Amino acid sequence: MTLIETFPLAASANASPILADLAWIMLGAAVAALICARIKLPPLLGYLFAGFFLGPNLGLWPPLVTLSNVQDLSELGVVFLMFYIGLEFNLEKVRKVFAPAGTALVLQTLLMLFIGLQASEWLGLSTMDGWFLGGLLSISSSMVSVKLMRENGSFNRQHGQQAVGILVFEDILAILLLVLLNGMAASGSFDYAKLGKTAFFIGLFIVAVFLIGTLGSKRLVRVLEKRGTTEMITMATLGLIFGVSLIAEQFQFSWALGGFLAGAILPTAGIGHRIESLTEPLRDLFCALFFVTVGMLIEPAALWENAPAILILSAVVVVGKFAACWLGLFIAGQHADVAGRAAIIKSQIGEFSFVITAIGAKYGATSPELQSIASGVAFVTILLTPFLINSEGPILRAIERAAPKALKEFTQLYAQWQDNLELSFNRSVLNLARGPLMRIVLHFLIINAIIIGAAIVSAHVAKPDFVPISDEHFSQALFLSSLLFSLPFFVDTVRNFNVLVLLFSDAALSQKLFQQFSKGAFRNVFNGLILLILLFVYGTVFLIVAAPFFPTGAIFFVFVGAALILSFTFWKRLVHMHNNWEMAFVESMENETRSQIEKRIEHNLTQLQKENPWQVQVEAVDILKTSKWTGKEIKDIDLRRQTGTTIAGIERGGFDLTDIQPYSRIFPHDKLFLLGEPQQIAAARIYLNQEKEGDETAQSPFRFSKEIVPPMSTWDGLSIKDTRLRSEHGVTIVGIQRAGQRIVSPSPDEVLHVGDLLLMMGCEDRLAKVNQLLLLEEERASAS
Repeated sequence: MTLIETFPLAASANASPILADLAWIMLGAAVAALICARIKLPPLLGYLFAGFFLGPNLGLWPPLVTLSNVQDLSELGVVFLMFYIGLEFNLEKVRKVFAPAGTALVLQTLLMLFIGLQASEWLGLSTMDGWFLGGLLSISSSMVSVKLMRENGSFNRQHGQQAVGILVFEDILAILLLVLLNGMAASGSFDYAKLGKTAFFIGLFIVAVFLIGTLGSKRLVRVLEKRGTTEMITMATLGLIFGVSLIAEQFQFSWALGGFLAGAILPTAGIGHRIESLTEPLRDLFCALFFVTVGMLIEPAALWENAPAILILSAVVVVGKFAACWLGLFIAGQHADVAGRAAIIKSQIGEFSFVITAIGAKYGATSPELQSIASGVAFVTILLTPFLINSEGPILRAIERAAPKALKEFTQLYAQWQDNLELSFNRSVLNLARGPLMRIVLHFLIINAIIIGAAIVSAHVAKPDFVPISDEHFSQALFLSSLLFSLPFFVDTVRNFNVLVLLFSDAALSQKLFQQFSKGAFRNVFNGLILLILLFVYGTVFLIVAAPFFPTGAIFFVFVGAALILSFTFWKRLVHMHNNWEMAFVESMENETRSQIEKRIEHNLTQLQKENPWQVQVEAVDILKTSKWTGKEIKDIDLRRQTGTTIAGIERGGFDLTDIQPYSRIFPHDKLFLLGEPQQIAAARIYLNQEKEGDETAQSPFRFSKEIVPPMSTWDGLSIKDTRLRSEHGVTIVGIQRAGQRIVSPSPDEVLHVGDLLLMMGCEDRLAKVNQLLLLEEERASAS
């Protein structure tokens, strides 16, 4: 007796129409979601497992669902997913993280495409499989990353926002990849002419829909805000989604692009939040349907057969994504620690990987092995992500300990230079740099065109009979000729990079803090180091783009050899120079920071006087240590009602505080910048410096102290709350200076590192005890 005969329900479901299939899928998805919530795994994995058990490939029982009945319907999950990405698309947020997120995305995408093409060759797959593999490895899982960031409270922190910025750019990239790979799968080849034409028409379509749709959606939103019921808002939103998607499909674009544009033209504020909440159940329903359908395509035999490749590729993806994102964020000016924490969040692939493989399977353009490899890599990397994020501190410290000393010296030097560059960079430097940047980009395209042209000629043009060499030598001769033609453009590229380095170093080293390094050997070595890292990045990008057209292996040895020689030449000089640089920087940091704050305040005062010709002005008022308001919150002082003045800013121990909140506290020796009329400011000066009464003045006065976390300190790697400074010593850390990063009013969860400059506030005797504690740690470190 078979399983079907024993359980007639299964047999009826197997032969039933789409309704029964949907019932089985939703039942499986519900069970999977409950189990994943219990064991704290992303529900995406549960949906894939549910599809695996419901589908035809397990072989333990007849399939419970007919795949053809639900495969087309499951594409609605992609449409709703893209609609939500469109709703979250914000041009202002994109602008703020454009440079670091864009740089990280470019490096990551190029590296993943390179890995995909090389891995396909290694696994014996086709070039088309390589393009699809590179595309699916390029996109991280927004569902997994954002959910984990919200759970551990890092979503609104600096590294969390950088990770979100890259994810937003990846979502835009996903749209382009879906259209591009869809065309490749349909045509069976990579057509450069068709790609350019398609990209052009995609751009026209997006601009037209965005402009027309934004104007039309404003009128729709006004109607819905006035008369819209829940039913009306839901149906109008669904009509917009499917209407724009249908237009996209008529122009032979993807339904996913239509869903994205439908979300992008709707406002995020006001009714946008209500639309999001009303359509969220539909998104969850169809996304679950999509991932269960993908799970039904998984073949266990192929997974087992490709297990070694899956594990190796998973490790390469995790390390490669981390390295590419870290390098991109760091080059664009983010602190090394922030870049590392943001990069760890993205070390997985997810939902779009299955969308891309589904496109290949739909047109039969990819092999079944690719589906299994993509599923396996997604499983492994998603399972690793919670562990990686929860262990980010130990992982980054382990990487820091393992990194060569010279590399650590260089990253610190580069971060300090970036920090100073931000203070001194101006519009004239940008105008001067525009020309060299344009020539570098133009020469990059020309060099690649020469090499690609040589590869095409070598592949399609036969060797003339009169040439007395073999076909292989003829191909090599063509390649060498292309190198000779490219050489002038390489030389000019290096010259333009050198111009950029001179421009930026002039801007950075013009400050008083760095004047002793602006001439002579220090200046030459500094320029050489910056030129080296720019050429290294340029060479890496060039290698990734042009690698498929180079002879196998040769370019790798040349590039790595040159990098090692240059590194050996410069690193010894770097260590010696940075030791001198660091001492000068620590001694001058406070004075330089105060100078910058004073200049900024002076500029703001000048602008304020121009904009306010009446007697309103801004004056600085020093808070005496005897003031009764020290330690009190601004809302308790009630300064505006008492005197009519407003606190525009606070300068505290060299830190410029502009984000003034009602719960911010006033401390001794604060300098408050008050906005008001002269008589109001005079009244506020008297009001703020009323003396304490009775026992208040008998307490040890508050003051500030600056301390550096010494090497081998027990504080290294601990959060502020774990140091127990406040509970055991009565001392509060109110600011941290960490290389190029300044953290004002740090949270208790902020982790301390060796070399952090801490601004601490407390009673004089308690600060003295903390100082003695740090001196003892320094003595122990020196003795060991």
